[in-house]
Amino acid sequence: WNVGCRYHGGMKMTVIKEVTHVGVKAVFRALPHATTPKVLFQLDRRDRIVFMLLDGRRTLHDVAGLIHCREVDVARTLVRLLQRGYIEFLDY
Repeated sequence: WNVGCRYHGGMKMTVIKEVTHVGVKAVFRALPHATTPKVLFQLDRRDRIVFMLLDGRRTLHDVAGLIHCREVDVARTLVRLLQRGYIEFLDY
C-alpha cells in the first residue's frame, strides 16, 4: 500500500491466515476507549490508517481495497489491534 505494508515477525502465520480467512467478510469496529488522542498517537501510521477505517460496516476486504494493500497485511494489523484491545469483531 502507499504507506508501506510490512510483516511483523512476532505473529504466527497460522493466526494471520485464520484472521484473513474469517475476516475477509468479517466486520470490525474501533472501541470507544481506543479513539482517544493518547491511544491514536501511540499507534504507528500504518495501524492508525487501518484503525480509522474500522467503522463497524467495513470488512477486511473493504479496508484492503481502500488502502490498496493485500488482505493478509490488513489481517496482520487487525491481529495487532485485537491483541491490544482496540477493536472488536462484530458478528452479525
